[in-house]
Amino acid sequence: MLLSNMELLATAPGGVAQLRELILTLAVQGRLVPQDPADEPAGVLLQKIRAEKDRLIAEGKIKRDKPLAEIGEEEKPFELPQGSEWVRLGSAAKKITDGTHHSPASFSSGDFKYLSAKNITTWGIDLLDVTYVPAAVHDEIYARCDPEVGDILFIKDGATTGILTINTLAEPFSLLSSVGVIKPSCGLTSEWLARVMRSPYFYSAMRAEMTGVAITRVTLSKLNAALVPLPPLAEQSRIVTRVEALMRLCDALEAKGQLEAAQHAQLVSTLLGTLTASATPEELAANWQRVAQHFD
Repeated sequence: MLLSNMELLATAPGGVAQLRELILTLAVQGRLVPQDPADEPAGVLLQKIRAEKDRLIAEGKIKRDKPLAEIGEEEKPFELPQGSEWVRLGSAAKKITDGTHHSPASFSSGDFKYLSAKNITTWGIDLLDVTYVPAAVHDEIYARCDPEVGDILFIKDGATTGILTINTLAEPFSLLSSVGVIKPSCGLTSEWLARVMRSPYFYSAMRAEMTGVAITRVTLSKLNAALVPLPPLAEQSRIVTRVEALMRLCDALEAKGQLEAAQHAQLVSTLLGTLTASATPEELAANWQRVAQHFD
């Protein structure tokens, strides 16, 4: 039904943007692809995630998390398909942290890139106006916050809170505290998590949890406690593939709409031009009659 009505829905005011939101909503709810009973269920994934985190704790690579509250039935935003489970983001991710809270001096050149919220966009990391910090400053920041390729970079402070991207920078860099880092685990792909965190459900939940006066922010404790759906790994992959295909259709509809809008504007300009260029009342009446006969 969605596919057969996409072109019609796209013609509504703001239709393409609303279509994108609908696609992500259906994806998060597990309604974009069929479930496969042969998939390894989320309960098994959670056991593997716990084993992975225990190993990393033993190796000194991450610290043991504070216990998170059990999820009550009344907390669950909606029902998930069989094989999927609601989990706390802090339980499903390897690590959740953010950049430095001390805002060191940064420079136009230096040893390591220093990123803040202005460098995080929906399409990736914007390095056009990147600044740098010395190695000593970077080392102190990186000991706590070590972004790697595949991590989610999430703006958690200020007006642009909720914007995120998957890190593609294959080099160490430093972050300001306005950007949170969520490290996916063996049972949670970055591609799936990014779609969940971009969904209207998650965006609204995080914006509702913002605190502060001068600068509002989402705290790390709120990120850790946030509820996310955990489908089987194979299903995560199927959903991401489906979402990408539908988003490409949205891109095509958006491009078509812009083309049609430009053509419409040109047509209106031409028609109005014939009216305003009428030299006599009789010519104006004839031109108006021609327009009225052919256009709504």
